[in-house]
Amino acid sequence: MSALSSYIQAMPKVDIHVHLEGAIRKATLKTIAEMNEIPDSLKHFQDWLGQVEKPDYKRLHELVKVIGAWLTETLDMARIVYDVGTALHNQNVQYAEVSINPAVWSLITLAPDDFLVTINDGRDRAKRAWGIEMAWIFVTPRDEPRRADDIGRWIGSVPARRGGVIAFGLNGRENVQPIVQFERAFRAVEKRGMPRVVRAGDQQGITGVTTTLEMLAPSRLYDAWGIANSPDIMHKIVEQHIGVGINLTRALKSGWVEKIEDYPLQTLIDAEVPVFLGSDMPTFYNTSLNHEYELAVEKCGISVAELEVLALNAVRCSFLEDDKKAAMIEQFVTEYARLREQFGIGTPTP
Repeated sequence: MSALSSYIQAMPKVDIHVHLEGAIRKATLKTIAEMNEIPDSLKHFQDWLGQVEKPDYKRLHELVKVIGAWLTETLDMARIVYDVGTALHNQNVQYAEVSINPAVWSLITLAPDDFLVTINDGRDRAKRAWGIEMAWIFVTPRDEPRRADDIGRWIGSVPARRGGVIAFGLNGRENVQPIVQFERAFRAVEKRGMPRVVRAGDQQGITGVTTTLEMLAPSRLYDAWGIANSPDIMHKIVEQHIGVGINLTRALKSGWVEKIEDYPLQTLIDAEVPVFLGSDMPTFYNTSLNHEYELAVEKCGISVAELEVLALNAVRCSFLEDDKKAAMIEQFVTEYARLREQFGIGTPTP
């Protein structure tokens, strides 16, 4: 292992751009499917299982729904949450804000409060075992706009807040439904003082990002592909303190860039966009948060100091309370300095 890889592995980190349905290990999915006798009932099961490692990215939404139906018991949900928490801990992630789309888990027909109890069983097990903290972003899919109002109302409830639900999100293919169908739900959530997260730009580029900013007033963006070509939009994002989560491997697999080196990460950093790296859907994209950190340095050419800025941006853009953010940043900065000396690399964080 290189000094850089060792340093990145040892860095304390947060991951606020990780999606539960895309972060379950293939081995865990296979075990759960076999326990639920899915191979006996699902035609082409092995083909679908193979798709987990080598997906057709144009049909990724379909794959997510198929494997979501392999989970039929509440214990299955608790197990995958624990599994994801363990994987994050193994990368020295201290805190994660995990997006979850309840519509994916079609056979687990629970009321929202009961569904939350189920996933918190897995979350609490991971915390007891590894000390990792996880909070939830409940996401509505773009192809089911009717869910938006219901989820938006529920996340403001006392049980949801007490159960670690911290934000409302919108995910999925941009072209399936007009964004105006989600405006009411987002405005209602905003009035309740809760953060909003949107994946935008993956199909519509800068047009999708601009429309999202105008109509949904997001607190955080994922992907935001195209903003590096628009100084005005970058300035707006900086001015409004909107965090931008990216995954370099997703950009490559989605065809936005021909190679990782082409990703305009340095442009975003130089424009002081509050950009941070996330693992996104690590199982399907065959990546991890640590791998994304390595790509940023080795392929995009940023310095270790700039990598630390990205890592701290993830803390700053999290939905933690201000005092917890400040304490975590102080802890991370101190640890980064110690690790740089230990591994003999890099320069101090600017």
